[in-house]
Amino acid sequence: MFPAPKGGVLDTHNFLNRVWQPVVNALVEAGKVQQYLPQYNARHTFITLMLDAGVDAKDVARWVGNSPEIIYKHYAGNIRDLSVPEV
Repeated sequence: MFPAPKGGVLDTHNFLNRVWQPVVNALVEAGKVQQYLPQYNARHTFITLMLDAGVDAKDVARWVGNSPEIIYKHYAGNIRDLSVPEV
């Protein structure tokens, strides 16, 4: 999702300490977000939004490095709006 400044793979530890934490903490202090959330929450949000937009769970799983079974087990069940049809 986020490439390194000079291309290639992003150093996630460096990103967390030098970018993510300072930015999110500043947003908390400014009252823009309620509390600090780790960067993993962005992954969860991305998966949920993609499923909600109708993207096939197999495609989402491939993008995020999971199996479709894990996507269904941990994400798809949380967004389904089921209703019983009229008979």
